[in-house]
Amino acid sequence: MNEFKELTKLQKQTGQIIKGKMIENLRRNKSVASGNLLRSIVVDTPEEPNERGNLETVLEIKAWYAELVDQGIDNRGPGKQPPVKPIQDWLRRKSISTPSGVTIEQFSFAIAKKIAKKVQRKRAYPFIQPAIKFGEEYFERRANEAIGVDAETDVTIILESSPYLKKV
Repeated sequence: MNEFKELTKLQKQTGQIIKGKMIENLRRNKSVASGNLLRSIVVDTPEEPNERGNLETVLEIKAWYAELVDQGIDNRGPGKQPPVKPIQDWLRRKSISTPSGVTIEQFSFAIAKKIAKKVQRKRAYPFIQPAIKFGEEYFERRANEAIGVDAETDVTIILESSPYLKKV
């Protein structure tokens, strides 16, 4: 039989559309600094069904801080000092100059100390749920059409392969 080729194609397209919408949301929210979060969004649709016979599309966000960007960080008091290396990388990437007589390592360390002393509140920049909702709506709008094409193809295959049935 047809094995739901159109529905499978729609499922794969929907995964890519959700990924694209997440990237679009991150850019619109101005949540892109290095691009690592964008590159960490991966969509995988295996060619073979799982043990239950379902073809599953897996969308994974590998960057550890994705949830922090999406949901924000609650107020927190003084705490642990962040690592200095990512701050150095960020300063270089943004071409931020250091005060005169201060190396980038010293400046990065001072920033890390300040972060550790200060109460933090990071605003949420939702990009996951809006993209999933968009993908669900896309899939729902097109699913009936895809199922119809698959069913029509299956009926045609049955009619053409049966010696007892004639195509009318």
